Amino acid sequence: MYWLVVRVAVVVLALSLTAWVALSLAILVGRVRYDRRRESPSRALGEREARRLVRRASRRSRTDRGAWRRIAALRRLARARHPAALRLLRAALGDRDSRISGAAVRALGDLGDEWAIDLLLKALREERAPRSRIAAQVERLAPIPGAALLPLLRDKDPVVRFWGATLLAPYPELGGASLVMLTQDPDPNVRAAAVETLGARSGDAAAGATLALLHDPIWFVRVHAARSAGRLLGADGGPSLVRLLSDSRWWVRTAAKDALRGIGPDSVSALLPMLVDADAFARNGAAEVLQDIGFVDHLALERPDSPLLERIYAAGGERMREAAEVRTGRRTRERKVRAA
Repeated sequence: MYWLVVRVAVVVLALSLTAWVALSLAILVGRVRYDRRRESPSRALGEREARRLVRRASRRSRTDRGAWRRIAALRRLARARHPAALRLLRAALGDRDSRISGAAVRALGDLGDEWAIDLLLKALREERAPRSRIAAQVERLAPIPGAALLPLLRDKDPVVRFWGATLLAPYPELGGASLVMLTQDPDPNVRAAAVETLGARSGDAAAGATLALLHDPIWFVRVHAARSAGRLLGADGGPSLVRLLSDSRWWVRTAAKDALRGIGPDSVSALLPMLVDADAFARNGAAEVLQDIGFVDHLALERPDSPLLERIYAAGGERMREAAEVRTGRRTRERKVRAA
């Protein structure tokens, strides 16, 4: 009886393994074929097939089936770079059915030709489809769009200026002066996008504009300015960043702490005076950053009786003291074991 059960189990296992291998191979082959159809140039369309696809892509869809047939036709014509594709995709961009407009945006992004990029940017300015979707396609085409993005910075629509400033992030050589000007834009979203992009740049103009926005009246602009100041200015931005530790907005304080952590040990000289600041948020935030960059543990190991360490503990709270003592106690024991 035992051997019968074993034989049945072996047979079932062998059949299952064979089925699993066959299924895996089928999925793999199917995926490869699908990717090849999407990525490789499509075969030329025959005249009869082209006419049929053009009619289908031109037809307004009244049913779900009709919408998906139209989408398939648009994609097929675009991949084949049929002469009618430009006209049909332009019309599809403004379709009330978001599936159709979204498919047109994706098809243009897949093409990546100069005319396709021009059409995407025109659609972004006119909001002929959700701007976030259009921007995602333009972004993934970097660095091809390049200088074509610069006119967006001068558009009368602040949303377009916002997307222009955002999309210029991968192009550190483009639009520096215009981005500095946009840090004074009346729209706070534009100012935030401009200073965020400036964070990856360099130069006195970018640094000055970033520092100015640390005092912006809109809290989320200060958040983006703090992040950029940490990257752009390094230790030179420390004295300005520590002032944000007493900001009334939690997000601003968090951004300032993140920026100071990014600066690392070079931020210590700016943080120490904040330990006796009148604002409790500033004191606690300074102590937290000093802990996170390793300064607290260094003092606890090398100068455990330091008045400065007591000052940090007073600012950071009893939990900070307890956590530091646990960490440093463990490290002390490890040192003794290595020395033994």
